[in-house]
Amino acid sequence: MRGLAELAMRGPKQAMVLATVFACIPMLFWVSAAIISLVVLRRGASEGLKMLAWAVLPGIAWAAMGQFSTIIGLTTTVALALVLRQTVSWQKTLLALLPAGALIALILAQLAPQQISLISDLVMTFIRDYVKQAGQSTDDLVAGIRPLVEYGVIGVVTWFNLVSCILGLVLARSWQAQLYNPGGFREEFHQIRLPLTVAMGLLAFTLVGATFVPFLLVLVPAATLPLLVAGLAMIHGLVGMRQLGSFWLVGFYILLIFVTQLAYPVIVLTACLDSLFDFRARANNRLHQG
Repeated sequence: MRGLAELAMRGPKQAMVLATVFACIPMLFWVSAAIISLVVLRRGASEGLKMLAWAVLPGIAWAAMGQFSTIIGLTTTVALALVLRQTVSWQKTLLALLPAGALIALILAQLAPQQISLISDLVMTFIRDYVKQAGQSTDDLVAGIRPLVEYGVIGVVTWFNLVSCILGLVLARSWQAQLYNPGGFREEFHQIRLPLTVAMGLLAFTLVGATFVPFLLVLVPAATLPLLVAGLAMIHGLVGMRQLGSFWLVGFYILLIFVTQLAYPVIVLTACLDSLFDFRARANNRLHQG
């Protein structure tokens, strides 16, 4: 992948061609987003937006056919790269996921209602079958929770879009470090930690936000992402401090994939605790005292 970054940074034409080609492939649009974000981070907004103007053309074509992930992924990732370049803060960049998620949710609700309805129907079918097995009536239940299911589906689809954007931005930042500041991204990532008020605010919103305004359910998955990234950064930082090796991280991510329903909330809650207790600072103090 480093060779791809080196080729992209040889000149605007190479970067433009690579970004446009990868944008033509729906499953690889995040590589295009990473290339453009690398240009933004290294050379500035002006040149990066020129790349985006070309790469977004295949995204528009895919959107015309009902596939919006490419254009959403490209524009959102580049927007996050602009925030990161301007603020030089991963914390502020992660918080930008919330307004980005709100905009993506609005776009999906307005432009992809059929896809949302189809996924919601599948979820409702599963719920009906489950309730029938319990021997209860499904009519009142279906009427009551259908809107919440649709909000939840929009939120989950938004979450997946945002995850691809984060991966693209992380790839761009790691490329930048490999080419111009070796080891810089590792140090930068290990230091990501959310302020306590922010972490607790996100946790509170995640737990009770949709209780007051049901539509806010579309933002609940997005609100967990800054906490997830902060939690992952904490784990990487602790592993790096203790020099445990990549084996532990590989095992952790395998566990995360196979027991996501358990591991995800644990990581989110641990990130909140880290904002309160700063586990990395405590571990560093113990290492120096030892």
